[in-house]
Amino acid sequence: MSRVESLLDALLALERPLLLALDIDGTISPIVRDPDLAQIPASTLSTLAGLAGAPMFELALITGRDLNSLSRMEQLEGVWRAVEHGGLVLAPAQTPPPRELTSKQREALDRFRHWVDTRAHDAFIEHKPQAIAVHVRGIAAKDPGRADQLLREADELAQSLGLHVRRGKALREAEAVVHDKGSALREIFERSDARSVFFAGDDLTDFPAIEFAAEHGVGAFVGSDEQQGAPSGSAVLLQGVDEVATLLSQLLERVTE
Repeated sequence: MSRVESLLDALLALERPLLLALDIDGTISPIVRDPDLAQIPASTLSTLAGLAGAPMFELALITGRDLNSLSRMEQLEGVWRAVEHGGLVLAPAQTPPPRELTSKQREALDRFRHWVDTRAHDAFIEHKPQAIAVHVRGIAAKDPGRADQLLREADELAQSLGLHVRRGKALREAEAVVHDKGSALREIFERSDARSVFFAGDDLTDFPAIEFAAEHGVGAFVGSDEQQGAPSGSAVLLQGVDEVATLLSQLLERVTE
């Protein structure tokens, strides 16, 4: 029996409704140097739409992207969304509530933004409502030493400003408000009708959600050349975006036979 077939049987055996929760980049969307160019394949979007409409599932997308960035990639109906690593959790069709930072938090982010403008202008920068993310994948391909230096500088500055540092693959993010994908997954699980959980993710930032899913169903780690180590022995291993897509499509086929 293949890895996908074994995992498929495990998911079908879980108590329903099953919360199917997925990271985006590196899990259902191939990694690219410029995150603005990332896309979820049309076939995967079609599969997700089918899963979202199946009564035995609750579907959730959990990502470090902000809501505008995620909306560029998908406009699915009936889907839970957690963006900014859980900084904002939205039920299907829920309108985003207003969020405010304190003056101290705004000042810290402004100072980090000044460093970005002067030192990291050649990196890919995401400006989020409560955070700033510095992606150095493009720099690392040409100058690994400079990429490592930028990550170290981002760490040191963010910590000195009292910002939370989030570390990911070729990524540092300075956050004014601390959240994680594990707490986001827990919130969706508690707010939904789900009785069990499946979550798949590919990065260090996904580990809390993978561990929560393993406690309430199945957690899967999607390996890549950049990141191989799973968070714990309880995590199921998948190899790449294509294998995740195969799992999801076969799951949809099994429940709609």
